Amino acid sequence: MSTAAFWDRAAPKYATDPISDQAGYEKTLGRIRHYLQPDHHVVEIGCGTGSTALSLAPGVKTYRGTDISAGMITIAREKLDTRTPQSLQFDVAAAADLPEGPIDAILALNLLHLLPDMTQVLHTCFDALPSGGLLITKTGLLKEGAWYLGLIIPVMRAIGKAPYVCRMSETEAFAAFTDAGFELVETIKQPGIAPRLFTVHRKP
Repeated sequence: MSTAAFWDRAAPKYATDPISDQAGYEKTLGRIRHYLQPDHHVVEIGCGTGSTALSLAPGVKTYRGTDISAGMITIAREKLDTRTPQSLQFDVAAAADLPEGPIDAILALNLLHLLPDMTQVLHTCFDALPSGGLLITKTGLLKEGAWYLGLIIPVMRAIGKAPYVCRMSETEAFAAFTDAGFELVETIKQPGIAPRLFTVHRKP
């Protein structure tokens, strides 16, 4: 099963599932707002059903949310209404296929550990940003999570119940950012069955 097909099938349930760590989500959302400015052009890759985009879009000049899943984007577009900023747009696209136009900040939230081509995506993000541009991410560190994840995930993936997942450590994540050319600005590590690493990086 392709990645897009998996998330298309998962989209209806994903849209109704509660956030597993609401306090952690609100904390990182607040940190993102701290960095985004009213004149920023923002792209969120792997935007899912658009909840974060809808929350952040009113505070920036333009906001483009993209996702490889047409099912996710369909649900995101259904959330648009007369109160939504007209500068918010949702499109079907792979993470490495960034939209044209100026980009001041790229968000990749709960996404990088799901990308087989994470290294390529990070380099693409670096190339698309201007000097001073921001890459803001939140990434699952499955290599530092519960021991049984390494056993369960491959089995679930084999039967179509889980997508591709990279078992990554904090050290490996930071090495990937550095290799792409980014400089670290801020990081928060949140606990869980698999810890989540929130980072803000800047292009020099």
